[in-house]
Amino acid sequence: MKKIFKALLILTFISNSAFALDYIDVPFDYWAYVPIDKLTKEDVLIGYPNHEYLPNQYVTRAEYAVMIIKAIEQQNLQINTIYSFEDVNYNHWAWDYIVKSVDLDILKPSENNYFYPDDFVTRCELITFLVNILKTEDISKQEAVEALNKAYKDFDDIPYWFRETAGKAEILNLIPKEPGKSDVLDYSGYVTRAQLAVFLANLRREIQSYKEEKIKEMTSPKIGTGITIENVLLDDDVATLPVQTVLPIMVFGQINSKNTNEGEMFNAKFADNIIDDEHHILLSKDIILVGKILDTTKAKVFIRNGEMIFELSAAKKDGNFTKILGVAEYQAILDEANKFSKAARVVIKGKNFIAKDGQILYIKLYKPLRVNIVTGEILD
Repeated sequence: MKKIFKALLILTFISNSAFALDYIDVPFDYWAYVPIDKLTKEDVLIGYPNHEYLPNQYVTRAEYAVMIIKAIEQQNLQINTIYSFEDVNYNHWAWDYIVKSVDLDILKPSENNYFYPDDFVTRCELITFLVNILKTEDISKQEAVEALNKAYKDFDDIPYWFRETAGKAEILNLIPKEPGKSDVLDYSGYVTRAQLAVFLANLRREIQSYKEEKIKEMTSPKIGTGITIENVLLDDDVATLPVQTVLPIMVFGQINSKNTNEGEMFNAKFADNIIDDEHHILLSKDIILVGKILDTTKAKVFIRNGEMIFELSAAKKDGNFTKILGVAEYQAILDEANKFSKAARVVIKGKNFIAKDGQILYIKLYKPLRVNIVTGEILD
């Protein structure tokens, strides 16, 4: 009988997916009809060539390996490890999916290296896997346990070590609510094929929601705190910082307008995130800056302060650089020793500027700077 059962599974797996779209044992009013129908059409579930799904039959580990790998869309996962088991080999109909499930730590072989492909999957191990791959950091242990206690009358039978995990699954609405059994978790019971369809449909819903959240995050302006720049022009996702905008940068090393030569390089970073009045991050404090001295003007008594003109470039992840400021100019920020020095400075002027390591400088843009506030890319 087992050989016939395995042969049916093999035939189903390699047959046209349309063969299993209309199950004679899953009527339209069946409690799990919608997820079974949907996931079969999406080539996640496997049925039988006689148009049966056997929804009340327990899921074997081999079946589960196939359907969970398909559900999380890891069919094309490249396996670098060579696996071998005492009770199953590469001739098994589900071999490719079995090794993928082991490689991803979804299923584990026993200590004596048996996979037991025909054993059944418990609700506990399935729930644990689903919760582990989803984002649940925002759910506290107390919230999870309270939700579990409220939902299931067999709460006292659930071991302490599993309550937080099961509670998170409950809050995420992962657990099937089968009619007549919706208030019983039955954590140690086996998973039926109908229950698995609901579990997997709920998992894919959460994954899709996560994808949509990430897409929204990737396509939305970055928001944060920092140093606010005024008069920023915003056109859709592009912000333009106008000429004469002053930006603070922190230098590493030392720059001296008296003896620094043209062409010398220095490293720097923005003193903080540069934001507009709507808190869009225009320039991140994490950007690595490389400066190049273009021109220096020494101080002259009674005439001018020492000045420098330089360009800044931002380091990209690939190790290349993109110019972000073009030509920029800063004026000396003086560290006055006392009031007399400060007063004398106003009258006499002509002091050379020395930028010490870690000191914040203020640069003035010579041309507008355009930034994509979604990607953080500096535009030419």
